[in-house]
Amino acid sequence: MTDRERAIESIERTMEASVALRKHLLESERSGRKMISALKRGVPIPESVAASGSNAAELRRSTNDLLNDFELARHEMRAAFILPSVDGGMSIGEIGRALGVSRQLASRLVREARETLATVAS
Repeated sequence: MTDRERAIESIERTMEASVALRKHLLESERSGRKMISALKRGVPIPESVAASGSNAAELRRSTNDLLNDFELARHEMRAAFILPSVDGGMSIGEIGRALGVSRQLASRLVREARETLATVAS
């Protein structure tokens, strides 16, 4: 796979993860509004989640899973852009300036990008 193909694929994965996360967050907001409505009607706090038709444990698990999926996709996308930049001759300082971060953080991001790419490739 070329660097360009990897970049395109990583952007698409990040967008898909973003869409899934956004959809879930909207569903969570709807549940939150139902919980508020139940509380305003006098439903006891421990029963407000059930009154909203939601399962608190499942909401927490699915939110964490989708956040993790989005974060992984974001890291893969960053790796797909950082590594070709380094391979193309950009210095760590230049990468830091391009990303608006310190040279130390840019160095860490390059190291993480290499680790992410190694994980994705295996």
